[in-house]
Amino acid sequence: MEEEFKKEVSNCIMSNADGEQWRKLGFNHMQYIEIQKGLEAGVDVSVYANPQFDAAQMKSLRLGLKSGIDVSRLANPEYDFMQMEEIKNSIVAGVDLGEIENPKYDYSIMREIRLGAENRYDMTRYALMGYSGNVLRQIRFARKADVDISFFVKEGFDERQLNEIRLGVENCVDVTRYLLHEYSGEQMRQIRLGLEAGVDTSQYSLLGFSSGQMEQVRLGLEAGVDVSVYADPFIDALEMKEMRINLENDEMAYTLDEMQSQQILIGLSKGLDVSVYADVKYTYAQMEQIRIALEHNINPSPMLDNHLDSKAMEKIRKELENDLL
Repeated sequence: MEEEFKKEVSNCIMSNADGEQWRKLGFNHMQYIEIQKGLEAGVDVSVYANPQFDAAQMKSLRLGLKSGIDVSRLANPEYDFMQMEEIKNSIVAGVDLGEIENPKYDYSIMREIRLGAENRYDMTRYALMGYSGNVLRQIRFARKADVDISFFVKEGFDERQLNEIRLGVENCVDVTRYLLHEYSGEQMRQIRLGLEAGVDTSQYSLLGFSSGQMEQVRLGLEAGVDVSVYADPFIDALEMKEMRINLENDEMAYTLDEMQSQQILIGLSKGLDVSVYADVKYTYAQMEQIRIALEHNINPSPMLDNHLDSKAMEKIRKELENDLL
């Protein structure tokens, strides 16, 4: 700031000037509030009483001063609020950001350098090579898990892909099964989850499948249904989901125990519509109450809630019977 302007700012500070006087010097209302808060806290507001700092930057500097931090390293209008916060965090942690303490580096990069340094790992070289904070984050996670993903970083995989590669290595699956740049991170995730579950991922690893379609095929394989019925890139994910659920329900129909099967056979022998209760979600005792209702020509709809126990169903059934009398 020019000397004359500095003198006017100093006078405003000394006289505890009102908002109008600060406005005449080019400060807006939010900046004025930050200056007032600094004065009330007894900090040296001259450090940030500069219109080039927006209110958020002023706040960062004010809080730094209040905490006793030497804010000279961050008192630069070229730093945004988040960068200032990361530099403050680095000062508190005793971490030297070195070349990364520069306005051209995003706060996320500063954060990862700081967090890496706190764990005695210097990732500065990756930042200087132009990798994003998100990529650095994956490198840091891998280092913490004692996994080396540097090769994959150099190969140009993005942060989402690196996340899946890292998790695959950590969980001891064959990551070569999805090491294609053409796969998105979410597609890689679906293949990784399938490998971890021990299913045949070749049935949905075609590049033509979207991640949503891959998920539906994977879930079907994990449920043990015949996914060949819908494992087709031309069937959208929502339709796949519906087909998968129907197949799973069909599979469930064959898992009825002996007592449940007996209730269905009794119903069939009496000419009842057993489809109303021929569902594995009902216990045999629940099935019995629904069957009895059908035998008495009672609409069992109020009973068709598998969360009701058989006693509650019986009570509802008898109430329905009384209503018919």
